[in-house]
Amino acid sequence: MMKIGTRISPDWLNRPDDLRFLKQIGVDCVDITLDICPGYSDAGGRANREGLEKVVATIDKAGLKIERANTSNGHYIKTFLGQPGAEQEIENLIVNAELCGEFDLPVMGIQCFQASQFGHFPKSMHTYVEGRGGYKHLRVDLSEALDQPPPEGAPTHEEIWERTVKIFSSVVPVAESVGVKVAMHGNDPPVPSIYGVPQILYNFAAFDRLFAEVPSPNNGMTFCVGTRYESGEDVFEGIRHFGEQNQIFHVHFRNVHGTIPANKHYEEVIPDSGDLDMYRVARALHDVGYDAVIDYDHIMRLTTDGPEGREYIAYCVGHMRGLLQSIESRA
Repeated sequence: MMKIGTRISPDWLNRPDDLRFLKQIGVDCVDITLDICPGYSDAGGRANREGLEKVVATIDKAGLKIERANTSNGHYIKTFLGQPGAEQEIENLIVNAELCGEFDLPVMGIQCFQASQFGHFPKSMHTYVEGRGGYKHLRVDLSEALDQPPPEGAPTHEEIWERTVKIFSSVVPVAESVGVKVAMHGNDPPVPSIYGVPQILYNFAAFDRLFAEVPSPNNGMTFCVGTRYESGEDVFEGIRHFGEQNQIFHVHFRNVHGTIPANKHYEEVIPDSGDLDMYRVARALHDVGYDAVIDYDHIMRLTTDGPEGREYIAYCVGHMRGLLQSIESRA
């Protein structure tokens, strides 16, 4: 049976009652970024054994397990941009993979180059609008950001591909040797360029290319349901295609309204009010034998929520548990 996960930020370690709250409402696993590990950021994106041991112990004490440990793409920007220091960044990723293996963390996230990493965009694409009952949710408008000429000095698509493959070719064999799966999320927004700055992992064909160029049973994806729907591609065909190849390692179980090809914008919404039938999504995952984690992903806040978003979290987890129990009862 699939498990329910959630991302936690470093401050959660100082809130043991909130970690217990996650366990109480039915969360099984947590998803961390390695900056939760003391010393990671100071070392330029390199975790250390002592710091990770403390993190694992704190989470274990709450009855939870770490399912995915994410690296931060800002810590390998020199590699993406072909700058001095790239070799050190790749060495740091290798050390992170080895530590994930040592602490039995099953999945490590490597993130792709995002156009926003090259520089500031001339106009923000993000606004917040009201949804059901007045809760606020994100709207992303790409109408002015697409089909623009590249800014001076921007890398090309093929340069980003070459450097991405270099990262994966270096890290994936090490991860495989220590039993760690490497999951790539892909670009969000999922478009080939934003204000002319290229992105490469924006559609299913790009994931296929990455997996073909760095073949390994430990090279797979974080299947972000929301991002994949925003792209205009068929979410259910993607689940079938990658699920049958055992290349889905983690799932962001997020619903949206609108697609970029049809609307040039989309809205991230509460999980039962978007364009997708999330029961069908969960059922499709079940049907391809996926039994790892589904994660509600981005936290919104309901009217009576505090900054931690506990009420929204509880709503999402209850919704997901109901879907999973329905699937199990019909199996």
